Amino acid sequence: MKRWRWQWLGLLVGGALFAWLLSRMDLAAVRSTLASLSPWQFGAVLLFYILIFGLDTWGWRFTLPSASANRVPWFSLFRVRLAGEAMNYVTPTSFVGGEPVKALLLRKWHGIEFHEGVASVVIAKTTFAVSMMLFIATGLWMTLAQPLEGAVMKLVWSVFWMLSALIGLFLLLQFLRPFHRASWAVKRFLPGWMERLESAVLQWDEAIRSFYRRSPWACLGSLGFHFLGWAAGAVEVYLILHFLGVPISFATAWSLEALWVLLRSGAFMIPGTLGASEGAVVLVCAGFGIPLAPGLALGLVRRARELTWMGLGLLEFGVGSRAPERVTG
Repeated sequence: MKRWRWQWLGLLVGGALFAWLLSRMDLAAVRSTLASLSPWQFGAVLLFYILIFGLDTWGWRFTLPSASANRVPWFSLFRVRLAGEAMNYVTPTSFVGGEPVKALLLRKWHGIEFHEGVASVVIAKTTFAVSMMLFIATGLWMTLAQPLEGAVMKLVWSVFWMLSALIGLFLLLQFLRPFHRASWAVKRFLPGWMERLESAVLQWDEAIRSFYRRSPWACLGSLGFHFLGWAAGAVEVYLILHFLGVPISFATAWSLEALWVLLRSGAFMIPGTLGASEGAVVLVCAGFGIPLAPGLALGLVRRARELTWMGLGLLEFGVGSRAPERVTG
């Protein structure tokens, strides 16, 4: 119940922020800018996301044991990831909310052992986050050649160091048997339930630690494909702005996407980063000299693309949750 209270609170905060942002904008200019986007151009944006999401799917595939990865067709893994990311999108724990869904669907659809699925989603989330920080750091380096306003850069650096610390802590905890340590706290309240899960918890921890020890090249492969996914996001920003009649250099698009990713990541407790994402892109675009109307239009086009694909992901989740579990053995 408390989790849903936080979700509704996050939605209210995000909705209020979005409403405030709209009240400060020239909506006629925003509508005019959006009207310049033709249906085929929006369709191209929707289809381009297949490349972004597909690269991240390959990044996840590297974290599965080779025997298990060979049993899961790439397109099926794409569907599983889409369902999990849709749950991330609609829950207030956007960083990890849909990860158990991915592990459960891997077991139901392909008979992948649950501890292998849990380990793979934790490791993939780690390489996804680390590659994000590498992408952001590259964007910040590019931004130094075209500095933003001082107040914006102070905010950017504050969020950057906060996220870096959180992701570093997340990585460190994986070597300290996090599931085992968490089980001790839960065991005080649910001793019988945790006794049944004790062996599984040990498997989860060992699967994660052994991957880092035995599969460094797979880890680098996952990191590389996720980085390419972030870079493809910069290409998407470049395309959308050109479609909206705002030609920019690819270096500026990379920097813009990097700072946008950084600032909206700081609002991970708001489902879908509603309002925060749009506010962040308007702020960053203004810093690069892009007018407010095209900046908000960029955010709205990206939001429409997200809603379309996350809607498909929720459908996948509905189908997957009703599917019979595959029997292994």
